[in-house]
Parts: sequence; C-alpha cells; structure tokens
Amino acid sequence: MDVTAQQIQSFLTMHQLPSEYSERIKRWFSHLAEDLFSHQISAKRPFLVGLHGAQGSGKSTLAACLVHLLKEVCQCQAITISLDDFYLTKQQRAQLGNQVHPLLSTRGVPGTHDLALAKKTLFALKSGQLPVALPAFNKAIDDRYSETAWQVVNQQPDIIIFEGWCLGATPQALSELEQPINTLESTEDVDATWRRYVNEQLVEYQDLFQLVDYWLMLKAPDFDCIYAWRRQQEQALAARQDDDHVDNSIMNDVELARFIQFYQRLTEHCLKTLPNKMHAIIELDSQREIIQMIKQTPNRPNPLLIFTDLDGSLLDHHTYRHDDATPMLVSLEQRGIPVIPVSSKTRSEIEHLRFGLKNTHPFISENGAAVFIPIGYFPEQPEQTTIEGHFWQKRFVANRSHWQAIIGSVKSAFSGDYISFSDAGIDGIMKLTGLDVYAAARAAHRDFSEVIAWQGSPARQKEFRDALIQAGANVLQGGRFMHVSGTCDKGQALRWLSQQYQYYLPEKTWQTLAIGDSQNDIAMLQTADIGLVIPSPVHALPEIPNQSRLFVAPQSGPAGWAAGVAKILSNLSHSTAMDAQELSYG
Repeated sequence: MDVTAQQIQSFLTMHQLPSEYSERIKRWFSHLAEDLFSHQISAKRPFLVGLHGAQGSGKSTLAACLVHLLKEVCQCQAITISLDDFYLTKQQRAQLGNQVHPLLSTRGVPGTHDLALAKKTLFALKSGQLPVALPAFNKAIDDRYSETAWQVVNQQPDIIIFEGWCLGATPQALSELEQPINTLESTEDVDATWRRYVNEQLVEYQDLFQLVDYWLMLKAPDFDCIYAWRRQQEQALAARQDDDHVDNSIMNDVELARFIQFYQRLTEHCLKTLPNKMHAIIELDSQREIIQMIKQTPNRPNPLLIFTDLDGSLLDHHTYRHDDATPMLVSLEQRGIPVIPVSSKTRSEIEHLRFGLKNTHPFISENGAAVFIPIGYFPEQPEQTTIEGHFWQKRFVANRSHWQAIIGSVKSAFSGDYISFSDAGIDGIMKLTGLDVYAAARAAHRDFSEVIAWQGSPARQKEFRDALIQAGANVLQGGRFMHVSGTCDKGQALRWLSQQYQYYLPEKTWQTLAIGDSQNDIAMLQTADIGLVIPSPVHALPEIPNQSRLFVAPQSGPAGWAAGVAKILSNLSHSTAMDAQELSYG
C-alpha cells in the first residue's frame, strides 16, 4: 500500500499521536489495511472485521487507523464500531445488580451489553438495511447517549471494523469457575454467582461473533501489562483535564485496581484460547511495541450450510406450522447461516413457504429433481443452469410428463391400488392432504415428478414399485406418499449446491448439515457432513448407514428441529470433535 506522509500525518494530528506512531503505520498497519481490502474485494460483499484487544492495548486507535487508511488510500467505504457502545443503560445494569448480583451494575463483562441491539445493528450493516443508527456510550456519565446523538450510516460500508475487549471469547468450563482468581472474586463473589452468570451469558454472544468474517488480535504479553497500560491511560486523561472540564469517570489507582479485576478472568482466558482462532495476531511487548504480526489460517469451525426437509421436520406433520422454530431461524439468519429448504414439494409450494419463512436462499424441489438459486445470489450464473423466472435452475431429471407416461404403462395391472396427484385433481389433493384450495393448487403444479397415494396392500405396493423401477423410474417413499421421478435424490442436489457455495465463496470451507425425518431424506442425511434426524409422530426413525456424525432431535416437529440445531451449533462452537455418545441412536 502506497501511503503518503501527508496521509499519515493527518491521522497523527487528528488523534494527537506522537510521530513514532508513523513507523507502525508504515511497517505494519498499511499492509494490514491492504490485506483487509483484498479480502473484501474477494468476498464481494460488506466485510466485518472483529478486532480483539485487551484493556489499554490500543485497539480503538488501531481501528481508527485502519478506517483512515482504507478510506484515504483504498477509497474503500469503512467504519468502526465498538462493543463498548452497546453497554446496557445505567438503569438496566442497576436492575441486573439488584436481581442477579451487585457486580453486574458495573459495565464491562458479558451480560452487561445489549446483545439484541448489537446483533440487529451489525446484521443491518452487513445486509445493507440502511439507514442504520450506531449506538454510542458516554463513559463520563456511565450511560448511553440519547438516540438523537447516534451517528446515522446512510451509505453501505464495504468494511466494518468491530472492536472490543472480549470479542471472540468462548465460555470457560464450569470447573474453571470454582476457584476465585483475585480479591474481587474472593470477597465480592464468594459463591461464584457473578462469574457463573457472566459465563452463561457468554454463550449467547457466540451468535454475535458468528457475524465476523475476519479476526484480528492485539495480543498482550500478560495481564500485569494490561493493568499498567490502563493506568497510563487514566494518568493521560487526568493530565488533559482543566478546571472547566472535569471528567468524573477518571479513576485513581485504588479504583482502577478494583475495576481491572472485573476483566482479569476473561482476559487471561482469551490470551490462552484465542490466538489460534485469529486470522492475524499483532504481538505486543510490555511497552506496547509491536514484536511481530502473524498471519494464519484460524482454527475455527467451518461455516455451515443447513439443508432441511420441510414436512415433519421444519414444519409440523399435522399443522404445517413452524412457530417453535422461528427464534432459531431468526438467529441463523443473523449469524449468516443459510437455511436451504429441501422437499418433495413443488417449486410453487416452496416459494410460498419461503415467503412465510422470510427465507431468501436457494431451495431444492421435488426430492432433488431441481435446484433453484435466486438470480444474483452468487457473483455469476453457475454452469449448467438455465434462467427460470427469478431463479437460476439446475435440473437433474426429465419433465413430469415422462414419468406420467411410465406410470401409465403399468396402470392397468394396478387399477384401483393407487391414485396419482394428476388423476386426483385439486379437489382430490385437498382430500388426500388436508390442504386448502390454494395450497392444493400449488401442490398440483409439479415439474419433474408424480406423486402417488397408495391405497392397496403392502405386497402390491412392492410389485408396483418394482414395475416402475423396471420401466426406468426412481421411486422414493416419503412420509405420506410415493414420489416417482428419475435418478435423483436430495443427496445429489445437496452435493451439487454445496459445491457451488465452495466455488463462488472460496474464502470459506463450508460444511453441511442435513435435517430430515423419513426414508426419502436418507440420501441427504448420508451425504451431509452432519445429519439430524427429527422423530416422526407417525413412523419409525429411518435407518441411516454410513453416517458417523448423526444426531437425533429430542422431540418431533419444529421444536425438535430448533433444539437439535442448537445442540449441533453448541458442539461446533466448543469443540472440533463431536462427542460419540451425543451422535448415537438406537
């Protein structure tokens, strides 16, 4: 990056920094800004950088410097936002102090931030839901600024620098919380209520951290240095005061010694656990001079694609509702985890359901017969796809008329044993499914398959199935109906679509989770990296061979769907290896 002396000096002047800081900019920060710009260009979307740095490490100055370089040198629209600006109000923290533990009235630790506001704000910035008002916290009065004073972002940022002292932190094991580590904990948190609450709240922060695309750490040598750095900051603030402008938030040495203990446990935990999860680490010495900058591939769980069956899985088997899964669906969308419907349903049916689900991702129709990708979802149209309305379509089989002809060729031998959707018509489909007239019309509009409602004996059904297979069709048994089409299945479609994600979004290594409840989900459950089986209220669990990473949800329907997904996300965020006992079922 060719940064000029004038561009450097303007930043030093703006932030009242010594001339020595210019060497940091030229040697370290200009190259880092160039890397971030390159990542954003490759991503082709708003890019969120998570900057972790302990108290006094200089993270706010670094964030401002990166934004300055990105704007002035790269002509990149960049902004910075701090986790500190999302602190709960003074009144809200006072309530926490009264209801949970007195130490929670002091800002800082997980549990003292407005997490919902933080997720909403960052998600809006990443997804372009402008304008976005950025909260601001006034440390001088220990309270949030009025909303009228919040900065409003009207232009879509290319890069968002999100900085905070506990960004990326993961919960500790319960055994680590038993013994106090400082005077504050031993005298004011004798029964460990405060530190257990903070640890529990940190679980909820993982959704927020999932929004981050690139992780950067200012790494202190130890916690003792952090106390010294923070003391220097307080002394510098005190020196800048005059009689007309007194800052009551400045702490003396006694107050600071107590205050810094609020941060000690989690800071030391982060120094041990976060470095291998970062994309870049800036190592500091005790004087805050940079020793080295390390760039690496972080040891983080791979991003997830969720492929889900609808009827009996995400949707209740009897009511077709998904209410119990709605909070999880919202959380997944905020975390940037695509939920991809995979169903025996038609394109028309799934489009209607996607609207109700507020889902804008690709979908797979008619048991894997076709994949539909919203036009513009990837940077360019995938090969072997055609444009069908508002979608890029990848088809795997012949049209419905071909399979109807095969069914017709064996019809005389099985007269009275079955009725097809095409023969039943909309009124018949309403009787067979319980759907209303509009939903039945959507179900009737099939493109690549025919649906059979079997009415004969199991023995005759096997003969019918064998006859269709002999004639060149593929037959899948769903939760209620037989589906006749070509050589395709949900697993094949899952594999093809996941390859498109990897090709067009190569900065991530995607892993797949498949969710289903019946026989026609087996191929998908086997193909995915992880499988989740939803118990059915009307039939036994499908047998899933050759799948070592398999979960069974604790209950049926959307409630089980949400609980199962939550468990898998928890495992992925806390461990790279699944617990074998968690993955077994009998």
